[in-house]
Amino acid sequence: MTRFTYFYDTYCGWCYGAALVINTLIECGADVTVMHRHLFQGANVYRMGDGFARMALQYDRQIEQLTGQEFSPVYVQDILGNPDEVLDSGLTAYAAALVHDQGAKAEMMLAHDLQQARYVDGISAGNSEAVHSALLEFGVNRPLDEGRNHTRQISTDAANLQSRVGSQGVPTLVMQTDGGTTQVDVSPYYNLPEEIAALAA
Repeated sequence: MTRFTYFYDTYCGWCYGAALVINTLIECGADVTVMHRHLFQGANVYRMGDGFARMALQYDRQIEQLTGQEFSPVYVQDILGNPDEVLDSGLTAYAAALVHDQGAKAEMMLAHDLQQARYVDGISAGNSEAVHSALLEFGVNRPLDEGRNHTRQISTDAANLQSRVGSQGVPTLVMQTDGGTTQVDVSPYYNLPEEIAALAA
């Protein structure tokens, strides 16, 4: 039996770019587990005014060209152009933990909503009301902080699993079959996401 594990962070631009590929894999009926790595915390929290915005814009333009995912002018102005904006995925990590038990499809739908809010609508990573509002669509009406402990456990488990396959970053897709465990490069599927379904056959 073929199983997949997908490691991501909601506010990773490359994860945003890979979303259609992963959603296609889920929609084809594959056995997929998704795990939020919560990479943007602690020492990995970045303030736009400290030079991160320039680097992010370069990558965002590359991701948009390769995948077709939109990084809107509003995002560039209100997020990258705001020197006080901080890239911290804590609130979205808590939200992901609160819907994690609903399965991969629900968690990726939530990620989609939050990514659209950031990369298209230009909503700050610190806007807890926007994150809580997104959760309501999944029948979750709980304080975001209630996801803190589950977030920590998921992130720790994900890091341990990734270390076994020699991976640290995101997005990372791992495929497990009777023949062993391998990493799957998602980039060849950017323009033809439907072809990834063949891996689950």
